[in-house]
Amino acid sequence: MANDFTRIVFNLDYFYASLKINTKPINMNRSTLKKYYLIMLLLAVIVGCKDKETSAPDNTVDNSSSKIEEDGALDVKTSNFSDNDQSLICLWSKVGLRDIPGRKGAKYLTTIYFGETVKFLGEKETASDNKEYLKVELSDGSEGWVYDLLFSENGKLAVLKKPLAIYKRPDVMEFVGNKFDRGDIVVLLDQSKGEWEKITGFEKKNEGWIKKSDAFVYDDLDIKLAILYNRAINEDSNSKKQKKLKLITGNPAFQNSSFIDIVEKALVRDNGINYGIINDPDGYTNMREGKGTDYAIVKKVFDDEKFTIQRNDGDWSLVRLMDGTSGWIHGSRITIVSE
Repeated sequence: MANDFTRIVFNLDYFYASLKINTKPINMNRSTLKKYYLIMLLLAVIVGCKDKETSAPDNTVDNSSSKIEEDGALDVKTSNFSDNDQSLICLWSKVGLRDIPGRKGAKYLTTIYFGETVKFLGEKETASDNKEYLKVELSDGSEGWVYDLLFSENGKLAVLKKPLAIYKRPDVMEFVGNKFDRGDIVVLLDQSKGEWEKITGFEKKNEGWIKKSDAFVYDDLDIKLAILYNRAINEDSNSKKQKKLKLITGNPAFQNSSFIDIVEKALVRDNGINYGIINDPDGYTNMREGKGTDYAIVKKVFDDEKFTIQRNDGDWSLVRLMDGTSGWIHGSRITIVSE
């Protein structure tokens, strides 16, 4: 834009000077000259804006609220593809499906959500942005193009029932300090080495190797709840997050899920609904001094005792009994109740 503007100003100066030395002056007053300057400046701005629009970086992830489904929707699309189909799993919150590869000149078709499985149709193409796009089919038969790096290829979707440590390579010496938590949606990749399996998660932030484990749950109901829960907690707006969490807890179908407690806890943190009772089949559970069964027992808490939940940390909750005693109880033994 700066170069175009310089050329325009130079030409204007030259034009103005020529008026002064012309043996036959052109009948052009000061007001007319000002109008010429204004027109040329406007042209320079238009040219600059056009250049900026052309060179703007491509944002492939779709965040257009006007084009996505209703915020409170509990719809989780599951694939109806056969085992022989090459499937892809969406790892980003919202991804736009478009009619041609890339974004330039492409028409938006619909939104693909985190955890949704699509079918790869075998076509790949590099667009003008030098990114590779894949042609896919959705569970409803819709077809279009998506950016390949936002999907995981030929993985298996699961939800974790307990935390898992992540390693950079399949070696116990390569612990990176991160872990997946209970309730996280993960994708087991088609890579293994001995007792190790490669795994990835939301936006591929935690990708690495884990030791083979029984921590994976493949139940369809649990996976759907976990997908909706992860979508909710990744909302930028707290009001949207609350709405989605309440829709999950209010859905009778999810009351039998073994992960409904993590949704209830999220509401406790944000809403201040901080009362609980014990749901242990033995009729009581142990309150401990710290977050773990290796800590000393403070006392037994029975199922007829109501307590306040002070805060949650991982799978454990710091609670306070009505007599003032405080300690840690495992979250799986707590049911959220109203005041």
